[in-house]
Amino acid sequence: MTSKQIVLRMLDILIITFLAVLALSVAGLPMGWMPRLFHMSSREFREFAIFVVYGAMLLMHAIATSDSAP
Repeated sequence: MTSKQIVLRMLDILIITFLAVLALSVAGLPMGWMPRLFHMSSREFREFAIFVVYGAMLLMHAIATSDSAP
């Protein structure tokens, strides 16, 4: 395994964890500390989380369906 693959795997883990936390907050799991961390109201944070999770899903779909993907 090359160093590039190791770094990409670590970035994948980090991004998936972040997106999972955002998805859980959108699903209604009580996370009052998250909006305060970003200095947003609960509604603004929920809309931000929906936007980020949806954008990440679109990006994953684009990568998975591209011709250069393994």
